[in-house]
Amino acid sequence: MPKRRRKHGEEATGGSGEDLISALPDAILQVVLSLLPSDETVRTCVLSRRWRHLWKSTPALRIVQDGVRYKRALKQNDFVNYLLLFRDRLPLDECEISYRDRSGDREEYTEIFRFSSMWIDYAVSLCQARVLKVCIHNVGMFLMRGNSAFVSQFLRRVELAGVILWEHAIDFSGCPNLEDLNLCSSKIYGPKMSSQSVRRLSITRCTLNLDTGSRMGISAPSLVSLQLADVVGRAPVLESMPSLATAFIRLGGSYFDTCTHEAYGDCDECLAHDDYGGSNDSVLLQGLSGATNLELTSINPDMFVFRKDLKRCPTFSMLRTLLLNEWCVAADFGALVYFLQHTPVLEKLILQLRLDETKNSMAETYASCNPTVQFLVLKHLKVVEIRCHKEDEVVRQIVKILSTFGVSSDQIDVQVIQHTYFSPRFSFEQT
Repeated sequence: MPKRRRKHGEEATGGSGEDLISALPDAILQVVLSLLPSDETVRTCVLSRRWRHLWKSTPALRIVQDGVRYKRALKQNDFVNYLLLFRDRLPLDECEISYRDRSGDREEYTEIFRFSSMWIDYAVSLCQARVLKVCIHNVGMFLMRGNSAFVSQFLRRVELAGVILWEHAIDFSGCPNLEDLNLCSSKIYGPKMSSQSVRRLSITRCTLNLDTGSRMGISAPSLVSLQLADVVGRAPVLESMPSLATAFIRLGGSYFDTCTHEAYGDCDECLAHDDYGGSNDSVLLQGLSGATNLELTSINPDMFVFRKDLKRCPTFSMLRTLLLNEWCVAADFGALVYFLQHTPVLEKLILQLRLDETKNSMAETYASCNPTVQFLVLKHLKVVEIRCHKEDEVVRQIVKILSTFGVSSDQIDVQVIQHTYFSPRFSFEQT
């Protein structure tokens, strides 16, 4: 017997003519509507009387401009302003603002951001939004102009991409319950970024004080997870982070903090242009010294921040998993030896080497660790992974160094792979 074809809309009514979706409780319908862009949410008011006012109490505000919904920013701005005027002023779970400008028109650019700060203030201050997401493509938007700063007792998560943050805007001390802060592809200016409550911080592909070249401070004493990757400008100064558990640091390929004359950035030219560490006399590693899982990589081996910080003699007394790349074997393998000497409970070490050609000078000038001298035996170290293009003299020298710390060949796993890469997330979470 041939199957009967369902009539259009029969799925939503269950074949009985009853509107099953509209029969759902308001709370469930509002959750569904909160996943849609706000202009689509408002359009549901024409479905039936049941839907007429549901959009007004939707717990999310999503302003999306992709060049398709509205040809001109003026029309979208009018819509959003009326939306905020007529919606019920109930608390928001989330506010999302996303723009993609393809016009290149200066007037259009000005109009796009004409009311943005007002909308953010409406969501954060008046409607107690718990999550704020702002993503700007192709153009940069000044966030929190003037002396404005984020102030909210309810904000818990902030995600900002493609924005410009200036001084007061990076002071999050007015948000005592903020736990997650994600900054991506943004321009950030100011002496210090601060938050007493943030537990997870991610700063990726951002520029830091690019106009002055000065170091930015980061004060986040409650931090448990840090991701700092591919920033342009000088590496920021990390203040004490006593609760830090996991950190992923990948220094970018910009010319800041690099030196072709001295491995530790001690040449006269570097010293003349660097406010290195201020009173702390350390940039990154002192703030990271309490972590249990740590990944320290650099795209440019000439970047000296890690090596220079090691001269301040931090001890990583809680560190159990460590990933380093080829910067640690430059300058006579000194950084590698230092970590082996100052990580008493280390359990797993990963060395990720992208050396296309073996640098003979590394092996030939190696003198900081005499293999005949017996060092501290690493009693807790279980495995060492060496990921490389080929098993060359540098790898053999690393194995020799490890043996002086009581690491046997059975504990060392040399993985010859075609291409090593920089992971966008914590590499030790993949293993």
